[in-house]
Amino acid sequence: MSADIFAGLSLLLDARPSPKTTGLVRSIFIFPDRLVPAAERLLAAGHYLEDISGLDTVEGILVNYHFDDFERAGRIALRVLAVWEDLCLPSIVDVFGGAEWHERELRDFFGVSFFGNPNPANLLLPADDALTPLRKTENARRSVRELIDLGTIVAVDPQFEQIFPPHPQGEKATQSEEPG
Repeated sequence: MSADIFAGLSLLLDARPSPKTTGLVRSIFIFPDRLVPAAERLLAAGHYLEDISGLDTVEGILVNYHFDDFERAGRIALRVLAVWEDLCLPSIVDVFGGAEWHERELRDFFGVSFFGNPNPANLLLPADDALTPLRKTENARRSVRELIDLGTIVAVDPQFEQIFPPHPQGEKATQSEEPG
C-alpha cells in the first residue's frame, strides 16, 4: 500500500494482526459514523467486500466487514461496534450494493439494524420472527479484547480503552508467529 487509505479518518484502533493466523493485514476499529467514509475509501482503492459478519460480545455486537483486493494481497477488516443500547449502524449498500444481503442476514441472526438499507426485511427468517439465533446468553459472552488478535497496534484512540477495556486476566495471549 503506497498512501494510507485511512489517513485523516478518525480510527479507534489501527492494528496489524498476524496474516498467518488471522488472514488479515489490517484490523481497523472505527466509530459507526466513519463506516461509510471508510468503505468509500476502500472502494476507491480497488477493494471489494467479501462479507459482513457479527460477533456477540460483552460490549455489543461487533460487526466485521472483510475487504480484499484482486490485485494486491492483503485482507482488511473494518470492525464497528453496535452497542447493546442501540443495535443500529449505517448501511454501506450505497457504496457496496452486495452489502444488502449481508446486512439483512445480520439483522436476522443478531438483531442489528442498518439505517439506509433499502430493503430491511428479514432475509432468512419469517417476517414475524423476533428470534436472534446467533446471540448468546449474557453469561456466555466474552470481551472483544479476549476474542480478537490485535497483533501490533499502530495507532489507538484513547476512547478505544473506554469502549473495549482490557480483560481483567490480561490480554489474550497470541501464539502467532510473524511471517519471516
